[in-house]
Amino acid sequence: MKKLKLFEWHKDHAKMGEYAGWQMPLWYSSVKKEHLAVRNDVGIFDVSHMTEIYVSGEDALNFLQYVATADIAVPPPVSATYTLFLNERGGIKDEGLIYNLGDTYMIVCDAVAMEKLCSWLETLRDGITIFGSLDIDVVNKTFDISLLSVQGPNAHKIAEKLFSININEMWWFQCQKTDYNGDQIILSKSGYTGENGFELFCECDPLPLWEAISNMGVSPCGLATRDTLRVEAGYTLYGHETQEKQILSQPFDEYTPLHGGFHLWEFSPITWEKDFIGKKALQIQKKAGIDKKLIYIQMIDKGIPREGYEIQKEGIPIGAVTSGTQSVLQNMGIALGYSTEGEPGDNVDIVIRGEPRKATIVTPPFYDPTKYGAFREV
Repeated sequence: MKKLKLFEWHKDHAKMGEYAGWQMPLWYSSVKKEHLAVRNDVGIFDVSHMTEIYVSGEDALNFLQYVATADIAVPPPVSATYTLFLNERGGIKDEGLIYNLGDTYMIVCDAVAMEKLCSWLETLRDGITIFGSLDIDVVNKTFDISLLSVQGPNAHKIAEKLFSININEMWWFQCQKTDYNGDQIILSKSGYTGENGFELFCECDPLPLWEAISNMGVSPCGLATRDTLRVEAGYTLYGHETQEKQILSQPFDEYTPLHGGFHLWEFSPITWEKDFIGKKALQIQKKAGIDKKLIYIQMIDKGIPREGYEIQKEGIPIGAVTSGTQSVLQNMGIALGYSTEGEPGDNVDIVIRGEPRKATIVTPPFYDPTKYGAFREV
């Protein structure tokens, strides 16, 4: 089991559990209290289990342009680009951010995909360099870097007090290099809760920083809370909505970005104008037709839709839940899942303990975006 640098602090204050081989804090007070703290005020997460891979060298940009679906040459340093990493058949190896740090690139993705993605990058690098003398260096920095995430409508007050940085004037995924007590830190306007906030990357001892933020009235929050928040925001998670399930007999895999609807986003992470691994498979899939899509489900009847539960329409199976929970704000079951049919407003059933329960397909997020979330009006 891998341990966070703040493991001893978490062990004394939180309910601990395992995720992706890491011993993680699941909650400190309760999931509900922590969830509401982030939605209404501010909370802090230790998400140092997240993967950080550094890619550097003169050919790093060209290399990553081919590896990633997004055009990472657009944002200037210091900022990040949301992207997907695919195999040759369009299967999703992971989703994440690529930070342009000026002299190097930092890939940040889920802990579950750390070994697989790092090995994939190294294999691609080694294969390319066989045919030419290219300057590409790939280094896994996961165990050197701590990542603290401060999230909520009042997160901007913490950034101003500690770092004199106004995150409200930054664009999403923009960064600033700063310091705390002489230690270098990267502050990124990013998060995984649907709320406004920022994340701190540091290679120093994170305890003084964690305690300084916690002592400002910021609620420590655990991994279970992070999951209820991201489902409520309608965010995907690797291993659930995004995953690599290879079907070698087919030209494209079981789950691709087209199934997830990533190509339909206003700011899509897929840049069709450039070449990338998996592009040909996605083009074949577009011509063949997309046989299922990601939908967002809100329960009408009582019950919590859990991963793997069958989705039905008029008694006929049409899909399965990939992530589900009880919405803290709505006090009802919510879920993401893949289905062969259905549009927002359509009624479906979720089979819970063998009994169909009524639900409806909605448009995310699972809350009023004028009252909650990063773009709230009040």
